[in-house]
Amino acid sequence: MQMSQFHSIPAMFLDMCRSKDFPGWFRRVDGSWEEYSGKRLEELLFFASLAFAKYGVGEGKSLGIIASTSPNWIVADLACEVCHAPTVPLFPNISEEHFQFQCDDSEIGFLAVDNVDVLDAGIRKHMARFRYIICFDDHAKLPVNGIYWKSLLKEGEILSREYGTQEWFKYKIDTIKRSHLFSVIYTSGSTGCPKGVELSHRNMLSMVGSLESMIDPKPETDAGLSVLPVAHVFERMVICFYMRKHLKVYFADSPKNIGVIAHEVHPTIGTFVPRILEKFADVITSREYRLTGAKRMLVHRAIRFAKKNIPGHGKMRRAIYDKLVYVKIREALGGKFKWIISGSSALNKTVYRFLVNIGFPIFEGYGLTECCPVISVNVPQANRMGSVGKPLESLEVKIGEKHEILVKGMSVFQGYRNMPDMNRAAWTEDGFFRTGDQGFLDKDGFLFLTGRIKEIFKTSTGKYVSPVPIELELVRHPLIDAAMIEANNRKFVSALLFIGYDEAMRILGKRRADFNAEEACQNPEILETLQAYVDAVNRKFNRWEQIKKWTLVAEPLAVESGMMTPTFKLRRGAVEKRFHDQIEKMYLE
Repeated sequence: MQMSQFHSIPAMFLDMCRSKDFPGWFRRVDGSWEEYSGKRLEELLFFASLAFAKYGVGEGKSLGIIASTSPNWIVADLACEVCHAPTVPLFPNISEEHFQFQCDDSEIGFLAVDNVDVLDAGIRKHMARFRYIICFDDHAKLPVNGIYWKSLLKEGEILSREYGTQEWFKYKIDTIKRSHLFSVIYTSGSTGCPKGVELSHRNMLSMVGSLESMIDPKPETDAGLSVLPVAHVFERMVICFYMRKHLKVYFADSPKNIGVIAHEVHPTIGTFVPRILEKFADVITSREYRLTGAKRMLVHRAIRFAKKNIPGHGKMRRAIYDKLVYVKIREALGGKFKWIISGSSALNKTVYRFLVNIGFPIFEGYGLTECCPVISVNVPQANRMGSVGKPLESLEVKIGEKHEILVKGMSVFQGYRNMPDMNRAAWTEDGFFRTGDQGFLDKDGFLFLTGRIKEIFKTSTGKYVSPVPIELELVRHPLIDAAMIEANNRKFVSALLFIGYDEAMRILGKRRADFNAEEACQNPEILETLQAYVDAVNRKFNRWEQIKKWTLVAEPLAVESGMMTPTFKLRRGAVEKRFHDQIEKMYLE
């Protein structure tokens, strides 16, 4: 671990900027790539830091950011850190109540946005509370207290000509302590008050140092693809790792453009959440239906083999399919990936097997915001299917009561902001953080997840039901885009099944323009197919865990509707509220 080389994240960033081997960062704008060289990035940080200090960032007031992932997001974040204040990332789909709470709790005095007008109305009406609102989009309409990012940088550039500013900049960075907070990140929960996770420079530098010893990309041969929201600690950590490795990074303009971008820039490393990989697998599968004749038969057999074959088995057949089919699929995504890291939630085993058999190097990991965030990860030299890898060497991981995963180490957070009671309950007497997740370590030290303590339902008959394993089995079918189990205080298990549009269109022979999801949810063939599949899933579980009733839902889950987190996790409370009537109907006599 090499944390000791740097005392802060801005210091690590400047090391990257000044390195001769740093190829630069690239941001996709309107189909073209805008370059950010090391010199430009350092200037942007210098100018932004001066302007932030002028306007009062750091004087007891922090910076909140609601914006898309870009180098400008990173620079604004780092400039706030230079001013010795933590950045507070916010998500665009945040509720008005949670927005107000987080702004009050973290004393956010400044807000950076792409465009105020695209924010929800409930958030827009609170814009007057901020000293200044910084708009990254220089075509956006400015609020009364607004300033364009370009204008702010220009002010910083003018200030930079004054005597002593370079010394001030160096002093501010040199006096950042590892114990200082670099960010307060609010964990997204389905109900209740958000928890502000306080993360220090020590936490992040320790995390980056740990990963360095496990994954070693080179600036001259490797490039990262940034797709996920940098407001999430997973991608924030990944960007810091790229900084340390001086990597070229391509910032995507939208997750929807992953295929086009990857084919264009040939990345070697990327981080994704399972839902993106699952969608990608669906796209690959759907392509066979566009073919005809012998070619369709070949692709069909290759895809079926990839879905069912255990990785490492059937080497001769796989070699044939690889030469004729799989290599073309990989080339469509640039053909250069060495590391595809999947995190945030469990990846469906069928999807994992399918993508690995095609030749994509998928490595699952596990972490929490409180652990900045990685706890364990599979890597090429130590990879076990079904596990989330071995714990980082810098962490001490053990299994406690109720099979709870307990963690201790320098990357574990300092505490929840302004929540003393919760902090007392978050740690064991011997200093281990209680993750709330359940799992076990096998004889070789690989960590396996089995459930979440708070996500174990108790039926009205006194039986315990863990919903996640059932939901993971359900979404293996392409007709099921997402699933949510209902069982807590209920007399039996039920399920909401969200229809998979692509597979439904294929079965019905419809194009998207002609497709009606509501009608599809009533189609006898689709309902019979799903009932047969639910019956098959039920046979894998105890009788009290089996689904007695289910409802097919036409409305897709989305981040924008608040029913999914920004990393595509189900918000149970929001889904239960939205589909309350459908759920209750299943329990009527």
